[in-house]
Amino acid sequence: MELLPGKIVNIGIYNSSVVVKNRTVTKSRKTTLFELELPIANGGISYVDNTERQILPNMVICAKPGQTRHSKLPYTCYYVHMILKEGKLADLLKSLPVFIDIDRYDEYLKIFKKLVKYYDTAFEIDEIMLNSLLLELIYKLVCDSRNNKYQSKVKNNNHQAIERVIKYIDENLTSELSLDELADLAGYSRVHFHNCFKASTGMRLREYVEEQRIKKAINLLISTDYSLTKIAYECGFSSQSYFNYAFKRKMHQTPREYAKEISKRYEEDFT
Repeated sequence: MELLPGKIVNIGIYNSSVVVKNRTVTKSRKTTLFELELPIANGGISYVDNTERQILPNMVICAKPGQTRHSKLPYTCYYVHMILKEGKLADLLKSLPVFIDIDRYDEYLKIFKKLVKYYDTAFEIDEIMLNSLLLELIYKLVCDSRNNKYQSKVKNNNHQAIERVIKYIDENLTSELSLDELADLAGYSRVHFHNCFKASTGMRLREYVEEQRIKKAINLLISTDYSLTKIAYECGFSSQSYFNYAFKRKMHQTPREYAKEISKRYEEDFT
């Protein structure tokens, strides 16, 4: 009976401490099969063509025919090696990345354990189960791969949007810079923008804006003879009193105390 458009060559458990003795790295080889592997212990490093990843049980390795691979040991995994004829299923596997991050490790482990269980039997009904498990495995890999691509795209888009907002903040410190205004600039809702901004900068928007204003104020205190009122205005603070309050909270000194200390430090450096 042949349900899959190809042939299962081998299914089992690989343990380098048993198979490969007195070696720290396996020999480089060119694959001729589709090789799906689920690490079941922390290990060394897997190398496939020009990509590499530390071996951890939170991924599946999907090597394709024609790729060159070797591993830095130790390495323990469940594996499926198979031949697939040209067609949609083979195309799907070829489209997958070599290293696929997975969240539901227990579900994958359950599938691989069942594959090992049903592979060694000669019953026709077990072959049906074996084929269904392989189709389920490929389905889950395709879904997780697409989810990884989506998450990567979202993160990249978030990064670009936050960069755009930060540039705008730096150029418009005298403006109000409200959450609504900057969320609109990023093209996000208030809540989503708040979460993305904090994840990217480690600070809430208000904290970041105030920090940039104080940095500008320090530069003006050192490089100009502006009054504190003018500095407060140039840096976007609502009043001199709030500028004094925010500055002392951040620097543990008032603006005048800070300016005097810097001036004294310069005098000592040049005498």
